[in-house]
Amino acid sequence: MRESPSWPPLGHRSFLTRSLLLAAFLLAPSATAQPGLPALSGPAERLGAALPRVHLVREDPARLVVVTREAPAQLARRYGVPPSAVTPLPGGQAELPLPPVAPPVREPFRPASVVPHRVQPGETLDTVAARHGLRVVELLGANLDRPSLDDLRAGETLWIPTAERGLLVRVKPGQTALSLIAGYGADLAGTAQANGVLPTTLEPGDFLLLPGVTPDTLHERLLDRREAEEAAREKAEARQRERERLEEKYARQARYEAYLAAQQARERARLQEKYDRYAAYLAWKTSPERQQLNDRYERQAQYEAALAAQAEARRERERRQAEAQAAARSAPTVRPAVAGPVAGLRWPVHGARVTSRFGEEDIDYHKQVFHGGVDLAAPAGTPVYAAAGGTVVESGYGAYGLNVLTGGGGTTLVYGHLSRAAVQAGQTVASGDLLGFVGCTGICTGPHLHFEVRPGGQAVDPLPLLP
Repeated sequence: MRESPSWPPLGHRSFLTRSLLLAAFLLAPSATAQPGLPALSGPAERLGAALPRVHLVREDPARLVVVTREAPAQLARRYGVPPSAVTPLPGGQAELPLPPVAPPVREPFRPASVVPHRVQPGETLDTVAARHGLRVVELLGANLDRPSLDDLRAGETLWIPTAERGLLVRVKPGQTALSLIAGYGADLAGTAQANGVLPTTLEPGDFLLLPGVTPDTLHERLLDRREAEEAAREKAEARQRERERLEEKYARQARYEAYLAAQQARERARLQEKYDRYAAYLAWKTSPERQQLNDRYERQAQYEAALAAQAEARRERERRQAEAQAAARSAPTVRPAVAGPVAGLRWPVHGARVTSRFGEEDIDYHKQVFHGGVDLAAPAGTPVYAAAGGTVVESGYGAYGLNVLTGGGGTTLVYGHLSRAAVQAGQTVASGDLLGFVGCTGICTGPHLHFEVRPGGQAVDPLPLLP
């Protein structure tokens, strides 16, 4: 909504002048012929010609509404704006932009006793404070924007209190110097004397020195941050040392592998030389010269060939014997099933399907760890019964998930991967008693029962012992 023009109080004479101008404006809106406006004649025209040619109405801080008889181009030249920025309005008015008036810039007040110091290369907060006879916490009081005790850079400006020590704070919008003095518990008279001005004259943006107040909390927080940064730096150095150690280890491994590769290359070269000599021998053997001596040395050659064949056969036989001995040493010792304590077993799960046999390497885990029993697949929750009577020696988590182990007559029976056990350690069970239920606990690929028979502590194949 358009604001009415504000008239300054100029007295009775000014009131008459304003009334005359207003009447002239109402009676004669246009004194000269303009395109689109009718020309007037008579006293109103003469009175309008004597009045100012422009009447301004303030719309907002950035726009003006002008009541004028001037053309838009003339109005644009008058106010220094492009003609396209002038918008004609009804009633002989026009609207044009008005640049904002920037408020005067004033340097913020700072007490005269607080002087600047330009940081030189190599200086720290400790050295600057010692140079001016200050403690670090007193230096922080005049530089509350410091984020760290150790990030001082050459060329920065530090503020040094040369008289009163205290807290140099900046008055923020919504604050007053008196509220800051009261909030920090400073002395009003001492604050006025330390700043050299009345606190009530300070405005937002000015600095106020509160004597006797020290930023102990800020100092402690920056000390904690220094300790944390030091700990982080030590941790990073430890990681770097570990990285260098690993790099050296990998370098040694690479040198060792290069040494092995060189050895293999030398061995290949030796064998290749041997094969080349043999190829040369074969070529000489079929040469015309060799054919000429063939009759003379035939029986000798046959004898040598027989000796070589015997030696090759002996080496092959020794190699096979060595491989058989090595395989025998690496294979687990399996004792045959015997009668006695392990005789008369019954199936621990009804209707189960054998998925992995004794010693079978059907999955990766069985290739890594010897399979000392049989796996009987059955739906989860299928009852598991005692294959023979005995005493429960273990009931809980073990090598095959949730296990139940029974013992009797020197033989241990293992029931593994149970979902739930129905017996406890020390309990006596008979053949056919409920021990638990099929599950898939531990390292398992599906619900099944891992069943082992260990006479004398050594696993044997359970299948020949089951009916």
